[in-house]
Amino acid sequence: MSRYVIPKDSDPSEGRGDGFGTRLAKYIPAEIVAMYTITINSLVAARPPAALSPWIAVGAIALFLLATFVYFAQRAPAGAVRRAHRIASPIAFLAWAYPLAAPLLGTWFIAWIAVLGQAVAALAAWLAAP
Repeated sequence: MSRYVIPKDSDPSEGRGDGFGTRLAKYIPAEIVAMYTITINSLVAARPPAALSPWIAVGAIALFLLATFVYFAQRAPAGAVRRAHRIASPIAFLAWAYPLAAPLLGTWFIAWIAVLGQAVAALAAWLAAP
């Protein structure tokens, strides 16, 4: 199975392309989310000053979001698949990153925004079908 979404008009021997559930899973940048999770958990354990914690979390989110853009720009197959990943994967990253950073964000974390982010990521996976 490819790590990247398979377009609807792919070779019939590969199937008819990935459905919504498969796209939803493939758009999540698991490689980036794994490194981000280790970083955020380490930062939480380090207990930075409360006044700096939200800024540290926002900085980490921004850094790994940039890494997500670069990763898919360099590694995803050219064409429609790359375009789809460059749209849906950063959205999926943010949907995961924001709630994972909740311990550092403190009052900057708003639960309904996290839920809305998950819905937007699912919508992007549904709409971004190469």
